[in-house]
Amino acid sequence: MGDILLNVILPLYLLILSGFFVGKLKPDLKTDTISFVVLYLFAPALILSSFRKVSVSLKDFSCISFTALGVFVGVFLLSLLVEIFVLKEKNEAFEISSTVMNAGYLGIPLIYLMFEDEGIPFAVTYMVVMAVLHFTLGIVVLQRENLKEGLLSVLKIPLIYAVVFGFFTKGISIPEGIEKILKLTGDAALPLMLVSIGISLSKIKPSEIELGIVGTAVRFAGGTLTAFLFASILNCPPLLKKILVVQSSLPSAILNYVLCERFNRSPGIAASIIFVSTLLFPVYLLILKIFLQT
Repeated sequence: MGDILLNVILPLYLLILSGFFVGKLKPDLKTDTISFVVLYLFAPALILSSFRKVSVSLKDFSCISFTALGVFVGVFLLSLLVEIFVLKEKNEAFEISSTVMNAGYLGIPLIYLMFEDEGIPFAVTYMVVMAVLHFTLGIVVLQRENLKEGLLSVLKIPLIYAVVFGFFTKGISIPEGIEKILKLTGDAALPLMLVSIGISLSKIKPSEIELGIVGTAVRFAGGTLTAFLFASILNCPPLLKKILVVQSSLPSAILNYVLCERFNRSPGIAASIIFVSTLLFPVYLLILKIFLQT
């Protein structure tokens, strides 16, 4: 647990905190340019660099894909119910930020610390499948008032093409220099997004913190229960089942903020859910570890 806090979660907090101070020093600073560059350059490079290097069996891939889809749909529906019966209002940033988790930047190192090398191919595959759902169904969620525009927006996101290209170039050697460029570009995505979130948090409203707490509850409970349900129905192998539950229970994805800012859907609420869920995750992880042992 100490390794997770020190090596995985603390660096996230420090980068968010640095962005927070930058936002306080420069109140007029805008983050939309950073979000655009991350969405159209750094995130696709990260997915392409990661996906080319992993391989899982067809059965395991099916388990991962259908569980990820079940989690996405299940938690999204739960967020709609919370909006109807608790919040009494609709907010796309709340929905997407409650639904999609930080399966990459937090999920992969966490899975490594909990399950060692054996869990990495499963974790990376889950991250890629969820990224595809995030940048297809997720964009439709954000743009559902104009479904045609939402579908067109999906086709404009290069991450989808990065996944397709990565899939068809698995096992194909490319120049070492290109591999290094892809990795360097992908690795830059995390610090840029975390600093942007910190800047956004420096301007946050008290009401958005309240939504952050509610969204965190939906993210944690919904992710855990839906993953356990679908992994059980699909009869996933025991190790994979545990990994799917952990991956699905993670804090809100940092890219939720980028998408909400790109499509002008309350990025402050997205930043709040990301921050609160990341802050409370060490406590929830203790509950999760007990749940996995039962």
